[in-house]
Amino acid sequence: MPLVRTIAVGGIDIAPTGLTFDGKYLWWCGLENDSLYQMDRAGNVIQTINTAAIDSSMVGLTTDGKYLWSTGTQNRRIYQIDKTGNLISSFASGLFALPLRGITFDGKYLWVLNSAVADSISQYDRAGNLIRVIVIAAVVADPKGMTTDGKYLYIADWTTSSIYQFDKLGNVIRTITPGGGIKVHGLAFDGKYLWFTDLTNRNIIQWAR
Repeated sequence: MPLVRTIAVGGIDIAPTGLTFDGKYLWWCGLENDSLYQMDRAGNVIQTINTAAIDSSMVGLTTDGKYLWSTGTQNRRIYQIDKTGNLISSFASGLFALPLRGITFDGKYLWVLNSAVADSISQYDRAGNLIRVIVIAAVVADPKGMTTDGKYLYIADWTTSSIYQFDKLGNVIRTITPGGGIKVHGLAFDGKYLWFTDLTNRNIIQWAR
C-alpha cells in the first residue's frame, strides 16, 4: 500500500498548498493564515512565519538547502526567503502574466509551474534568468504542485487528482493516482518518499513511490 501516513493539518490552517523538505523538516504554505509552517515528519509544528507582508497568496514552495523559495500569485513573483521569514530577493517570471504555481529546485536550477493560458514549466537559474520553457498542457490539465528527485519532475494535476512523473525534456514517464478522494496540491520528496498536501481534505500525506 503506497499510503504511509496522513497528518491532519486543518486545525492549523485549512488551506495547505505548497510543500517542501529541507533534509530534516517539512515546510508548507498555508493560505488561510498567510503563513509558512515548519513541521517535523511526525506532524509537530516547529515554527510559524507570517508571509502576508511578502505575498498574501504563496502557493509553491521549495528549498535549496539554505533558503526557501516560494511562488506567489498576488504579485506573480518568485521569492527567496530565509528560514526565519526574511525576504532575501525576488524576481518576476519575465515570461507570462499568469499565475505561478509549484516550484522545485534540482540542485542547480529552479523549475516553476505556470498555469492558465499555457500550462508550462519554466526553468530558471537562481538569479532569475530564464533558461527554457516546456509546455505540458497536452498532459496536465490544471498543474498545482511540483517536486523533483533530482532526475525526474513530479507534477500534481488538480483536475485528474494525479501526479505525473516527467523527465526534464517534458516526456511523461508514469502516472500516480492516489484515489480515495485525495486532491493533490503541493509536492515534496524526502529522498525516499513523496509527500503531498491534500487541499480538499486538509491533510499532508506521506506516499511510497
